[in-house]
Amino acid sequence: MKHLIYFLLLSTAGFSQNYQYALDEAPVKTTPETPVVNNQAEETAYFSAYLLPITQKATIQQALDKYGSVRLEKGDYSGVNIVMKSNQRLYGHPTLTRVSNITIAAGSSNVRLEQLSFVDRTLSFEAGAVISNSIFKTLKYVYVSAVGAKLENNELINIGGQIKFDCSASGYFRNNKIIKHQAQSISNQLIMKGNSTTPSYGNVNLHSNYLTPVGDATDIDGLQSATFVGVDSEGWNLNGQGTKAMFSAKNMGDLKITDFGGGNAYSAVKTGSFDIDAQNVFFLNKYLRNTNDIISARTNMFLVDGEGGYKRGSGTVTGFDLWANLDHSNSVKYNSVEQTAAITNSTLLANLSSVILGTKYTPWARPNWETLPDPLGANWKTNRTGKTDQTAYIQNLIDTKGIAELPEGIFYIGSTLKVHLDGNHGIIGQGTGKTVIVGLKDDFPLITLDTGTDSNFTLAHLTLQGGSVGIYAGKVNNVGIGQIAYQNLRFIVFRDQAIGIQLYQIMGLDNNFFEYLGFVNCGKGFSQEPLLPYAGDYNTSSYVDKTMYYRSQFINCDIALSMPATRPDNLNAWVECKFDGGSKALSMTAQNYPVIANCDFSNYKGANVISSNTISIYSSKFYNNSPSASVINSMITYIEGSNFLDTAAMFSPVMYNSTFHYILNSTVAGNVVVAKPSNLYYDSSAIYVNSTLSANPTLSKLLVNVKAGSPTVIINTTPTPYPRFLVTQ
Repeated sequence: MKHLIYFLLLSTAGFSQNYQYALDEAPVKTTPETPVVNNQAEETAYFSAYLLPITQKATIQQALDKYGSVRLEKGDYSGVNIVMKSNQRLYGHPTLTRVSNITIAAGSSNVRLEQLSFVDRTLSFEAGAVISNSIFKTLKYVYVSAVGAKLENNELINIGGQIKFDCSASGYFRNNKIIKHQAQSISNQLIMKGNSTTPSYGNVNLHSNYLTPVGDATDIDGLQSATFVGVDSEGWNLNGQGTKAMFSAKNMGDLKITDFGGGNAYSAVKTGSFDIDAQNVFFLNKYLRNTNDIISARTNMFLVDGEGGYKRGSGTVTGFDLWANLDHSNSVKYNSVEQTAAITNSTLLANLSSVILGTKYTPWARPNWETLPDPLGANWKTNRTGKTDQTAYIQNLIDTKGIAELPEGIFYIGSTLKVHLDGNHGIIGQGTGKTVIVGLKDDFPLITLDTGTDSNFTLAHLTLQGGSVGIYAGKVNNVGIGQIAYQNLRFIVFRDQAIGIQLYQIMGLDNNFFEYLGFVNCGKGFSQEPLLPYAGDYNTSSYVDKTMYYRSQFINCDIALSMPATRPDNLNAWVECKFDGGSKALSMTAQNYPVIANCDFSNYKGANVISSNTISIYSSKFYNNSPSASVINSMITYIEGSNFLDTAAMFSPVMYNSTFHYILNSTVAGNVVVAKPSNLYYDSSAIYVNSTLSANPTLSKLLVNVKAGSPTVIINTTPTPYPRFLVTQ
């Protein structure tokens, strides 16, 4: 858990060259060559939308009604409330255009909102007919309100602010995806209330960060089912204005929670981490705890790996406890009694099996990744010879306008472009297939982040090719930058670089959303190089926290992501990403709750596909890999709803450390048993739940406990694996 006070930059020396020009001496732009390849599909839709100038902001509603799809310039379009209807789209500028209240009309479908700042105003869903199949992405300072509405199959992605779905009296919300929700200070940060007449169910919250609410963090009530994958909360009830546990869920049916972490040591009032009343609870990887944690008397609890117990609520206890490795016990316990042999009681077997298996629902669709644009083609190195250096032209745009908005074209540069980390500078192109910045040589970063801290920059819609590094954030002349926070990067392709994005001894990268990034033919796609040595204090902290890669691709990179952290990284996520070709996909250490969701991994040929101290993998697919050692090298692994189709060994032994591997509702072709070489000192333990382990048929059962290498079948029935978390009901 990181401290809430951000670091300050101590010096700004070392960046004396600032490329400032008077208007009459600004460098002359040469006409760039124009690429002929297409942009990615979402970029095409964005640039095809009608551009409404800020001078005409009063006509924003008329423009939407006339053109259907509208995009906005940088700036403030607030002052006019908006109503969105079916098939309408409103795109903000990559800097996040300011808008007023927006209402989604009842009965609407295929609505899209992106890249907007609500300036503490409201996105409302109107009660009435069903609102469905719509996308709301990268909305900041927003209050999402749905009171009595009917919501189905919508996606809320990268939402910064309060979400309130209140259907306690009428309406419902079903099978909606909330992917990356972050809120700070306000209370409550998440409200989800349903009713029994028109039940709400099937909603999935993937990656939730409830940061320092002054009072209560959540209020969840009356849902037939709900799923939370990846929950982090810090400092709830910070000022003592609330009374509830951080995760408060009442009158629930089925509730599933994974990767549950954080803490509130510095809060004024220390309430529990959870207070849950549900019929069935499935908890995986639960390490946020408090002495006031409560589970209701009626709840059936199935907990796989966790720390700290809980109290039962008032009343006669009718629910059961099924614990797998609670408090590192290396045991499976039913109602506190360790199970050392197969359960034979038919009634007990039926009850336990029902909770373990649940109901089979529809898995999330596999992503359909586009081929990334390659505007320069195979001969790009030869073709750059003798081209005019346009560094000064682009730098002047950055320095005089803040955001350099480049037209379609190929821009060759011979030295690094410096972008201030102050929230007001950056570069925007016309698309990954249309605007390219190319290094004339490969011995300098194309973009260097200049002085600044606790801020961000703008970069979108372009390809960065050649040079040594695509984006460099770190020390120059022994002076570095502080924290990069709330950074959005979108539609950038990094090609043919030693490192795509390099963090060199910066203090932090915190709460970021990276969407549709492509890393192609890079030595490392993303590289975190922390401050060393870590002394356990703020001055040597160097972290990556709550950063999500969404629908990004890592193609033919030797190492897709290198993250050898010292101060642990917290709750980073890769959602619907493609990893294809190279030596290793993820090379990480010192991670807390790293989450991989609905991703593909293929064609890796190094020692391992993934190495990390811990990793959580949901609804992902591994195929055509041929690692020399194992698919995964990790001390602790959580796998759910995934398919590992390669016959290579699944896990490697770890020197001087015990290993714990949890496989749930999955299919694995390779050997899952970790042999113990004579020169290693460790125990290998595992829990297998409803998983087909093709190379280990004796372990292909509904529930198996492996304690220090010795397996015990607890429920000896044939598994029927299917995902339980990333599904629609």
